[in-house]
Amino acid sequence: MRIAVVNLTSGGFSGGYRKYLDRLVPLLREDPRVSALEVYGPGTTPHQVSQLSPDVVFIPTARWLDFGGPPVVPMVRNMEPLTVPLAGNPPVESLKNLARARVARRACRRGDRVIAVSGHVRDFIVERWGLNASTVGVVEHGVDAPIPTSETLAPSGLKGDLSTGFVFTAGSLRPARGLEDAIRALPVLRDRGVVVPLVIAGSPGRSGRAYEGRMRRLAAAHRVQDQVHWVGQLAAPQLSWCYHHCSVFVMTSRAEACPNVLLEAMAHGCLCVSARLRPMSDMLGEAALYYALGRSEDLADQLAAALAAEASIQQGLRAATAARAARWDWTRTATETVDQLELVLVRP
Repeated sequence: MRIAVVNLTSGGFSGGYRKYLDRLVPLLREDPRVSALEVYGPGTTPHQVSQLSPDVVFIPTARWLDFGGPPVVPMVRNMEPLTVPLAGNPPVESLKNLARARVARRACRRGDRVIAVSGHVRDFIVERWGLNASTVGVVEHGVDAPIPTSETLAPSGLKGDLSTGFVFTAGSLRPARGLEDAIRALPVLRDRGVVVPLVIAGSPGRSGRAYEGRMRRLAAAHRVQDQVHWVGQLAAPQLSWCYHHCSVFVMTSRAEACPNVLLEAMAHGCLCVSARLRPMSDMLGEAALYYALGRSEDLADQLAAALAAEASIQQGLRAATAARAARWDWTRTATETVDQLELVLVRP
């Protein structure tokens, strides 16, 4: 099978998407069913792709383009534009999200098959957009093995010694991240005598700067600004240090497809507290504590319960989380991707 992987983007790759390609492409090339594979960047024309004479075109960015013959398989891996396109974003970003949702829906309707990165994404495509369930397959991302503790490095942005533990969260700083839940939970915990630092990793990018500013002002308004550590975009050794050393990893996001940060936290055996929302609840199962999205007092309750739990209970949850993470394997991702691409070659 000859595969063309076409990256139709607006011009750049996010860190998570670049990691996806870095891990997946070498494994696709190693699959004995793949006789040729070429990766094309933004701006690629159908004429350029036709020189490969591909059997199938794989577009991992929820877009579609007519390549003049070979079947086209798009993949949906971003749920923010589909479920919370506005979500407090600036007007320009909201318009972009609405456009992304329209493009993704068009791609799914025109594609010969669609790959969803989780059961949550598949169910949305089938139930909300009315696609035939038999044409939508699920291929989840993989996760890297944790970096050994001895090779990690504490982020430079930390204020003071956090050896007594901290709550950690990570991801792009955007309104859909829901950081206000975690920030508003801090004064609730403080009133109960629990003062715990909150470490927030991630970059706002151009579209998230206003949101970051709002969250900093929110922390100041609740007089918890000294408890919040904004450490920015972290390299892998620094990020792994946070996973290894945090007391609790918290997931407050309003929209996810197959969140890399949660997979990484699970692989590190973090004690997790998450909003009760798919796909997080699918991924964590009974190995986490859950709170009602948007309910900071409920989040404070769950954080307090996690922090006060007996060591044996904490260790049991951590072990269960790490065991569940073994399901997300890059080799499996590559094999199942080829499986899905093969299906369009045997259609009637």
